[in-house]
Amino acid sequence: MFGLLRTVLAIIVMVGHLLDTWQIGTYAVFGFYMISGYLMTYIMQENYGFSATGRFRFATNRFLRLYPLYWIAAVISLVIIAWVGTKFSRSFHSGLYLPSGLNEVVANLTMVYPKIFANEYTPILVPTTWAITVELFFYACICLGLSKTPKRVIVWLLVSIAYVLYCLYLDLGWRYRYFPILAGSLPFSLGAGIYFLVKKDLPRLDDFILKPTMLLLGLVLNMLAVILYPYYFEMGFYINALLSVLVCYQIAAGESWAGISLRVDKIIGEFSYPIYLLHWQAGIVASYFLFSEPIHEMSYQGASVLALALLLVFLLSFVLVRVVDRPVQRLRYSLKNR
Repeated sequence: MFGLLRTVLAIIVMVGHLLDTWQIGTYAVFGFYMISGYLMTYIMQENYGFSATGRFRFATNRFLRLYPLYWIAAVISLVIIAWVGTKFSRSFHSGLYLPSGLNEVVANLTMVYPKIFANEYTPILVPTTWAITVELFFYACICLGLSKTPKRVIVWLLVSIAYVLYCLYLDLGWRYRYFPILAGSLPFSLGAGIYFLVKKDLPRLDDFILKPTMLLLGLVLNMLAVILYPYYFEMGFYINALLSVLVCYQIAAGESWAGISLRVDKIIGEFSYPIYLLHWQAGIVASYFLFSEPIHEMSYQGASVLALALLLVFLLSFVLVRVVDRPVQRLRYSLKNR
């Protein structure tokens, strides 16, 4: 039942980028990391196991989940850059231009961007995929057994907290607690910890205010608060982490969304990854079509671009889910169940 949550987070990332309210996007990305920490630990423990065969099947499954849609998104970026011109695309996002050297081509083929701050790597044909570099690192770590036992997860979590405290002690700035691979360690380890908490058969949190629907509303309100009160950003960032832990725990423990079936949740969730990959491209097309100039800002024009981009990205996501993703997912499931 993570489908609705993932798609809402993807839309929040999109809104943050296209309205230049980047803070809310950071909240959503940490939510994604936490979900991944839980789900990757779950499927390694429950579906694949830690034999060489199980690890290979896990890696193959992850490859099929991430790369076919990504490569299509990258090709779409190439077509858009050729259409609107490099000057327009770089004005919309500084990293959106054609790779030239071999290193740039390899990085854009693999989504492994070789910088401490992967978000600063350019050119990057699908700008949001800097976070996939972080995801790939922890997928590999979980596959190798980082979250194999509760003790390992506890040590992992303590090291993650120590890194955050170290950054605070040295006053390194917030970006050291968000962009590098080590910064992603905290939400990933929290997600892995949720798996073992659920395995202990701890009770669900039955208060109405702690139901997934209410917690998701709390997540959204917490994100909106930082738009109104920018000084709230860092406090809200860690409140967001707490709310994400609660909603992930509740869903993992068996709670569901009010009025949404498992099947509907799954269908909604299919849109999350395409939206995440394609919203910058949709924004460029919408901006070029509506105003013939690069606009992504909090304004009437920015809202118009966002509205058209939402329509475009949902239409394109619908096509890609039907034509590409579902056939690939059937292959994934057949490999998982062998």
